[in-house]
Order: sequence, then structure tokens, then C-alpha cells
Amino acid sequence: MRTVSVLWPLVCLTACSGPSAPDAAVCQDVVNRLCQTATCPGVGPQLAPGSDCQFSLEERTGCGAEDFAFTAPSRERFLDCRELLLSNGTTTETPTSCDDAVRFLNQCQDVAGFFREEGGQP
Repeated sequence: MRTVSVLWPLVCLTACSGPSAPDAAVCQDVVNRLCQTATCPGVGPQLAPGSDCQFSLEERTGCGAEDFAFTAPSRERFLDCRELLLSNGTTTETPTSCDDAVRFLNQCQDVAGFFREEGGQP
């Protein structure tokens, strides 16, 4: 039993290790979360996603392409802001709350601007 209690923290630490997700996957995850909340007051009007939110935001930002890479905002900034969308969990099976999406748009205006019509990759 002692061995299990000693090894359990090591198992937990290594369970989440592995290669980082590609930039395109990180961006597409945020697109998915924002599109889940596009009908929320204060979200849709800021993003103007059109009739196909996922397609519009991926096209606008370029993150639909496999070779997408962050420039501005940086990957680190993007990941910091993404945390605001994860209070309901890390999977997209449980949608981001409207409050979290609005907080993301208000507290991370540089990243939110990336998704707006005038934003996106240069």
C-alpha cells in the first residue's frame, strides 16, 4: 500500500505530459468555445460570426489551416486567455458559460480582437 501512495503523485504528474497541441488545434478549440456562446448577449455582436460561426472565425483568423502558427497575439498570451473559457471544464462537451465568454472578450481584448472582423492574422 505504501508503494501506491508514493507512486500515485508521479502517475498524476506524468499523465498530462506529452507534446504540446499544435497552434491550429489551440486556436480551433477557442473558436469552438466562442461559437458555443455566440448567441449569448455580449458575445455574438462582438464577434459577428455570420451564419457559420466555426467556418467564419477559422477563415478570418487563418487557424483552420494545419500550418497555422501564432504571431500576435503570442501562443503564451493566447493560452493565458483561454483559461478564462475553461471554468466549466477542459472538454467542449460542456459548453463555456456566457459569463466566461464575456469575461474573455473583455479581459483579453488583444486576443478577442484576433477573432473580430478587423482582427486575424496579418
